[in-house]
Amino acid sequence: MYTLGVYLLGTQTLSLPSPDWPTVCYILLVAHTCYLMDRVKFSDSRQDPADAIALPDRAILFSMHSKVIRAVLVAELVIATAAGFLISPTLILIPLAALIGVQFYAGRGAKPGSPRFKDLPGLKSFFISTAHLALVIAVLWGNDHRLIEHPRLPVILDILGLWLIVSADAILCDLDDRESDAIYGTLSLPVLLGSNQAWILAQLILLAGCIFLALESQYTIPSATLSSAVFLSTLPTRHMKNRRDLVDARLLPIVLISVLLT
Repeated sequence: MYTLGVYLLGTQTLSLPSPDWPTVCYILLVAHTCYLMDRVKFSDSRQDPADAIALPDRAILFSMHSKVIRAVLVAELVIATAAGFLISPTLILIPLAALIGVQFYAGRGAKPGSPRFKDLPGLKSFFISTAHLALVIAVLWGNDHRLIEHPRLPVILDILGLWLIVSADAILCDLDDRESDAIYGTLSLPVLLGSNQAWILAQLILLAGCIFLALESQYTIPSATLSSAVFLSTLPTRHMKNRRDLVDARLLPIVLISVLLT
């Protein structure tokens, strides 16, 4: 749902038509397939112990049903590929490529002296944001080739703003995992900087992203209101214990309200 929110935020700020049902299904399926892959991996032996420490109830649930979830993952992969074909043949291989990306990002547990991509210093949140934006750009390109093949300055500003917003959100979510990441050597920004400094940095990055979105839309009242809502909605995370729920859940409702009002 968060990834769909990112896509709708892009279409809103670029004044593009709302996505059709194949596009919505495609985004939801690809994102959910990647989420399931990150949770259950290819086998139980490849689980990340840091996940179990961060959210033990979730880890137990996925462990109990891992075989069924992998079957669901494969089914979603097939359906997503078919949905991609309905949009554009260029999107057919994106679901499989996304799963391969998850495998390289975090397809095994942490090992001393053998860092995964997510373990590299300060890069965890930016890998996540780049993956989200890659999917959004691919779907935008599949729906309107000219938008990406001949990008105008507003398109570039919008994509940069989206990337910064998702990067900031990922940093805020990493705050919840700071202790478990530190134990297993995942050098996220909260681990490197500490919680307070990482939260401030995330807010500055989020503010910059929202400003880029407003610049792209030439500071119209709807775009300024939407950008402000996206930024202000994360301020309560300053002292929250579970920030991820708010960060992940708030984007889509904000954008949908903006769609209804405009």
